[in-house]
Amino acid sequence: MTVRLRIVPVVLVALILLALVVAPAFAAEAPIPKNDPTSTQLVEKPKEYNGKTVTFAGEAIGEVMVRGDYAWIHLNDDAYMELNVEEGAKLGGYNSGMAVWIPSPLTKQIDTYGDYKHEGSIAQISGTFNAACKEHGGDMDIHATTLTMIRTGHVVDDPVPPWKAALAAMLVLAAAGLFWFDRATRNRIAPHRGV
Repeated sequence: MTVRLRIVPVVLVALILLALVVAPAFAAEAPIPKNDPTSTQLVEKPKEYNGKTVTFAGEAIGEVMVRGDYAWIHLNDDAYMELNVEEGAKLGGYNSGMAVWIPSPLTKQIDTYGDYKHEGSIAQISGTFNAACKEHGGDMDIHATTLTMIRTGHVVDDPVPPWKAALAAMLVLAAAGLFWFDRATRNRIAPHRGV
């Protein structure tokens, strides 16, 4: 009986270690579905998709703009949706996305909106694409009915590389030296200029 009691803590420790090793694999980020159509396709061929139900995934950027029971959000599906440049994304074109009109309670799922200091949450919506929305002054938008979170947002770490700090310091010193040299030689070279 004492042998069995000694085995219980060993088994518990082994299970805890196994859980610590296996859990991250289950917690890995879900893959981001590819948009079909993309925002570029919606802009270039609006008549083809007008009035149709589309599913669209993108990074929530800017901020939510609540208008009563509904809200505006903007989802970008560009080259910087998954990673920004500071995190290693290659430069790949311009920012592109779609304006989304959505019931405001659904927007509470989005925890972070992308800006210069944050990578926004990635969400997938489904709704009706409007090439020229009659309800919103002829703007292009998607009237969404569902929102599913794919990935939460996070703070972007953008440290200044040491070589940039050193270069800035050298340029400040060079500018100060040139200013001093100008002041020291101003009256000797051209007396009529000096004060």
